[in-house]
Amino acid sequence: MTTKQLTAKEIAGVTGGELKGNPDAVVTGVAALKDAVASDISFLGNRKYQQQVDESLANVFIVPQDFDGEEKPGKAYIISKCPDMDFTKIVMFFAPEPIKYAPGIHPTAVVAPTAKIGQNVHLGPHVVIDDGVEIGDNTVILPGCWIGSFTRIGKNGLIYGNVSIRERCVIGDRVVIHSGTTIGSDGFGFAPDPRGAIIKIPQVGIVEIGNDVEIGANVTIDRARFGKTQLGNFVKVDNLVQIAHNVKVGDCSMLISQSGIAGSAEIGRGVIVAAQAGINGHISIGDGSKIAGTSGVAKSLPPGSIAVGTPAETQREFMARYTLPKKVEKLEAKIKALEAELKK
Repeated sequence: MTTKQLTAKEIAGVTGGELKGNPDAVVTGVAALKDAVASDISFLGNRKYQQQVDESLANVFIVPQDFDGEEKPGKAYIISKCPDMDFTKIVMFFAPEPIKYAPGIHPTAVVAPTAKIGQNVHLGPHVVIDDGVEIGDNTVILPGCWIGSFTRIGKNGLIYGNVSIRERCVIGDRVVIHSGTTIGSDGFGFAPDPRGAIIKIPQVGIVEIGNDVEIGANVTIDRARFGKTQLGNFVKVDNLVQIAHNVKVGDCSMLISQSGIAGSAEIGRGVIVAAQAGINGHISIGDGSKIAGTSGVAKSLPPGSIAVGTPAETQREFMARYTLPKKVEKLEAKIKALEAELKK
């Protein structure tokens, strides 16, 4: 097996960055600053880790434009507008070739006669495709997946093992769904009756997912009570996220690990909901808003909001409350000083 390698000059050509130092420095792999050896390339994504560049053994570094660290002899430094993205290009060069799945249906897969399977589709072992399912061209469905009746899946999708998609859901083109995720489970709909028993409210809607969406592992997306639970185009969902019934998520939004969206909430376009944050039901989060990790949002937010804490508040409100005790301490000290002056 031939080892891949790049020179610093070649890396600068790939990234479009400005090369400083040794143009002939060679790398054969990628690593974090602390883990790198002399044959690696690494990058500086945050100025607070600049000291790690000085201590790192890497041969080539991709650094931001404001980098002012000491350049070591024999090393190379690629000055980049976006070190993270440029480093990703180099990671992809050294990454293993993606696994390719040959078109075909495994002998153990169960496909209903009424299902419509597109061209060049791969159905792995023990996949179950129910009545009326439609699967677009070039889609890959890996072992142990179940696709419920009358669900439609678009072209060029990739569904990893042990994913369950219940009946009548709609999945767009180029959607990636990671293992253990369930789409179209019943929403949490119950109501007490006059006798005190808890009655289930039928959940008869669907889930509709747009194009170019990626959904992490062990995510649950509930079907709507009626109508649809909806994810727009280019939405990215991390592992262990809960999306309840009738939620709507706008295009290009990101929901980070362990966040939860309660029923009928509406998330705008380009919203970031950070890890373990919770969004109350029946509220709206305006376009471009950012919800900090572990925050609990109880009321609607206008576009461009930054919400912090529980209950969530604006960044200005949070900082005002956070700094208040120190202000009180200073005020008490001033009062004591004034009292001392008055006694004199």
